[in-house]
Amino acid sequence: MALLASKQHTAGNSTLWTVRYWKWLADNAAIDPIKTKVVSSSLTCTIGTITVLGPDVQFLLVGGVLNERVNVSLTMTDNVGNIKQDTIAFTVVSA
Repeated sequence: MALLASKQHTAGNSTLWTVRYWKWLADNAAIDPIKTKVVSSSLTCTIGTITVLGPDVQFLLVGGVLNERVNVSLTMTDNVGNIKQDTIAFTVVSA
């Protein structure tokens, strides 16, 4: 799994994040919203709504406790059968 980025998330907040896959998708391929998954490694910093908007995957990251480190794993599958797995590392910070 490729590490896409390391980001900060404010403890207790709900933040909408967007991962853009337009460079990775083959011509005429579309993200399959049923097979695309976003999973958090944390019990306190969880994934809310997941939305596919064209070549983008949006997810809501919710909660978290101060100084927690959270890995969010994304598995994007397109309608051609290609699968891309990525990780975003979050550190939970104070407001």
